[in-house]
Parts: sequence; structure tokens; C-alpha cells
Amino acid sequence: MVEDLKKFENESVVGEDSRSLELTHYVLAERLMQVEHSDIQKEMNKDGHSDTLVYILDGGFRGFHKMSPGELWSEWKDGAEDKWYQLYEDNELPWETYEDDPIHQLEEDENGEVAKG
Repeated sequence: MVEDLKKFENESVVGEDSRSLELTHYVLAERLMQVEHSDIQKEMNKDGHSDTLVYILDGGFRGFHKMSPGELWSEWKDGAEDKWYQLYEDNELPWETYEDDPIHQLEEDENGEVAKG
């Protein structure tokens, strides 16, 4: 029962981004993690420490996958969307997009391979 609810939540569309792509709870959480990871990495490279990481660890951050759809959407629209798309366009995402991310699906060519340029 709980597993079914979690699966439903992960697959439920939370909202449509600025490029008209429908984002599920899971995809949105993954994108937000990529933005946070990038911010932490940039701070570490520049300053040798990360205020973002300290904030996360100090505050007991529960994680994006455990947030409500409304909380995720609020984080996304509060600047994370622009950051994520900039990272994407600059080929600077810390890891490949999730296979169920609609942008990943748009990149696939007819052979099923990701055709990212």
C-alpha cells in the first residue's frame, strides 16, 4: 500500500516547466539534486568549503525525494529551473539526466541512443 502510494507519487506530474515538459515528482527531485550538487561543487572549487552543504547537513535536510509536490515546485520555480537549464545547455550537469526525464527522451534518436550535442 505504501509502496503503491510512493510509486503513484513518483509518477504523478507535478507541473510543466518553461519548455512545456511535464515533470513528475521523481524527475523534478532528480533535477533539483543536480542543481544542488553543482552549487556545492562550485563552492568547493572556489572557496574550499560549501555553505550550501553546511546548511544541508546542519539543518537536517530531508531530501528532495521526500518533499511534497508543492515544495518541489516551489524550489524549482525559485531559480532552480533557470540554473538547471543553464547547466544542461552548457553540458555541465553533474550526471546524465534520468532516463524518464522528458528531456532525455527528446534526445533519443531512432536507435534508442542519446544524441546529446
